[in-house]
Amino acid sequence: MTRSIKISLFMHKCLIEKGMDGFSVIELRDAFLSLNEFEVNSEEARKTVYRQILRFLRNNWLRSKGTGRQKRYFKTDLFYSLHVVPKSERSNFRVTSIPDYSVLRNECNQYRAELEIVLGEIDEYKSLNRRFPELELKLNPLLGHAKERSAHLLGKVNVLTNVLKTLSVDVAV
Repeated sequence: MTRSIKISLFMHKCLIEKGMDGFSVIELRDAFLSLNEFEVNSEEARKTVYRQILRFLRNNWLRSKGTGRQKRYFKTDLFYSLHVVPKSERSNFRVTSIPDYSVLRNECNQYRAELEIVLGEIDEYKSLNRRFPELELKLNPLLGHAKERSAHLLGKVNVLTNVLKTLSVDVAV
């Protein structure tokens, strides 16, 4: 009696039931996302799919052709000779993952710190202009550059602050 090989439920649905062959990572990810039972974000889906592809490559169940985004994966004869059954999936894919926006808070804090530094630079350029009027021609381009950087950073801080406020309102509702 041949031994059954257990593969993940989504790989079984994509490769066996849907008969996918000659697919890219993105195509397999999209097929994974289209399965109603799995509610994950696209980045997590891509990682999950790629881990499965690597496992299949290591076991010589898939072979690859091409490089980079043109890389395609094909089932091997060994894969076709296997008796494949789906694993019973744990509930980890059935729960919608709550996105972690702490990275936005960290970025906002980082931009605020950089903005404080640039504002300090602007104050210092102005102070040097008052103390040494003869350096004004050399300091004005540096002052202008610092002002541009501060405007750019302030824009980033404002955007992230508004997004974080919107997210906190959404969570409160």
